[in-house]
Amino acid sequence: MSAHRLQVVYHDQYLTDYPTASCETPERVASIMSVLRRHFQVVEPDAATEQDILRVHTSSLLQSVQDIPSIYATALMAVGGAIKASEIAMRGIPSFAAVRPPGHHASPSSNWGFCFFNNVAIAIERLIRKGRITNALILDIDLHYGDGTANFFTGRRDVAVVNIQDSERENFLANVDRALGIHEYDIVAVSAGFDRHRQDWGGTLTTEDYFTIGSSVKSYAQAKSGGRCFAVLEGGYNIDVLGDNALALCKGLDA
Repeated sequence: MSAHRLQVVYHDQYLTDYPTASCETPERVASIMSVLRRHFQVVEPDAATEQDILRVHTSSLLQSVQDIPSIYATALMAVGGAIKASEIAMRGIPSFAAVRPPGHHASPSSNWGFCFFNNVAIAIERLIRKGRITNALILDIDLHYGDGTANFFTGRRDVAVVNIQDSERENFLANVDRALGIHEYDIVAVSAGFDRHRQDWGGTLTTEDYFTIGSSVKSYAQAKSGGRCFAVLEGGYNIDVLGDNALALCKGLDA
C-alpha cells in the first residue's frame, strides 16, 4: 500500500447474501475491495443505531426493515459505513465507503431499488443535527435518479442534492463541474454509482472519467470545504470493471 491519504470504509458484513435482486450481489463489493485494499488504508465502521435511522426515516419504515433480520443487520452496517466516511471527511481526509445495500432510493417512509435506508442522507443529517456543519452538497452520479435523497431534502436550504442525469459524456462531466461551481458548502458527499460506465447499464462514462469526477470534487473541497469530501457506493453491476472504476474515483478524491 502506498502513502495515499484516502481511507476506505468496509466491513465483511457487506458480503452477506441477503434476499434482494440478483444483480445486487456480494460480489460487487468483493470486486471493489480486491482492488482498493491494495492501494488504501481500510477501516471498519460500527453499525448505525435506531436513533441514526430515525433522523431520516419513519418508525414504520424502520420496522419494515427490522422484519427481515439478515437485511436489517447489513443495512445498519451500511449506514454505519456512510457515517464513518463522513467522520473521516470532517478531519479533512477523503474517504470512500464500499457499502451495500445502497441507499439513494430510500425515502423517509418508503424504499425500493435495492435500497433500505438512505446511507448518505443519514450521514449528512447527523452532521447537521449535531452542529458539525451548517450546509452540504450531495452529488449523485448514479445512472438512476436518487429520488430518496431528493425527497428527504426537498425544500431544505441547507442541503443541495444534485443528480447528474445526462446521457452524453461531455454534458455529464460539464454538469459535474457546474454543480461544484455554484455555492460553498461545508462538506461534499458523492452518491457514487458506477452503473453509467460504458461497460455497465448506462454505457456512457470511461474509467478515466471517474478519476476526473473524483479530482473535481477534491479540488472543490480543498478550495471551499476545508478538504471535507467523501463518497458512498450506490450502483454499479459489472464486476469486471467495478473495482477499476471505484479505484479511479478514489484516486481522484485522493489527488
